[in-house]
Amino acid sequence: MSRLLLGKGIVVTRPKEQSEELVGLLEKAGARAITFPAVRIEAPETWHSLDTALDRLCRFSWAIFTSRNAVHFALSRWQAREPGTPWPSAVQIAAVGRETARALREFGVNVHLVPSRFSSEGLLEIPDLQDVAGQKIAIFAGDQGRELLEATLRQRGALVEKVFCYRRTVPGANPTPLLHAWARGELHAVTVTSPEIFSNFYQMVGGLGQRWLKNTPIIAISSLTAEAVTSKGLPIPWVAPEASNAGLLAALETWTASLEKNV
Repeated sequence: MSRLLLGKGIVVTRPKEQSEELVGLLEKAGARAITFPAVRIEAPETWHSLDTALDRLCRFSWAIFTSRNAVHFALSRWQAREPGTPWPSAVQIAAVGRETARALREFGVNVHLVPSRFSSEGLLEIPDLQDVAGQKIAIFAGDQGRELLEATLRQRGALVEKVFCYRRTVPGANPTPLLHAWARGELHAVTVTSPEIFSNFYQMVGGLGQRWLKNTPIIAISSLTAEAVTSKGLPIPWVAPEASNAGLLAALETWTASLEKNV
């Protein structure tokens, strides 16, 4: 087993409910996971959008899930409304990535499409979603995020409905303990898994943390997230080879391996 991360303090900024797997991978690799959630996932203020889509579920050709959060809230709501009723087999399912697909399977839902490149762009490259003119497609997502998937499918002639399943808020966490760890040299790298999470983290750590970020390696889950980092004038981050926890770990190990080469 690689021990490249032994003793390294790695900040995990994922929502608390979704950080367990990454924390486990880091600890198994000998790192010290420092959890500091930079986004809070909550139920929507109203279930109207989701309930309306679930009422008409059989009318859709495709249901696209953009995150584990979308899966959790949509499928939990479905099961609460329709106890014991399986997801309609006529509605094909697409997941934006492996972790989202795994969450769907945990609910007993069969997944038809998962892109090899875990992103909206990867999903849009799949042949099944090229010729969609006239098809009704539901995109299960949060209250914020990119419009690329929706806009592109509309351009291809699909009848797209954006279904809001949850909302994101900025946590009111006290950054002082994190800043103290930074000052003691116990914080070696920061992982960020979306542009919004990075933006929130940047805001939450304040001026002092923002200055320290200039000399702290940042590990981004995707090139899109990396762009959010560089937009703040920070050095180019290390980018995960795939948008997953395993990808983040691989990027962290690539970073630490580079340190050894430079010694």
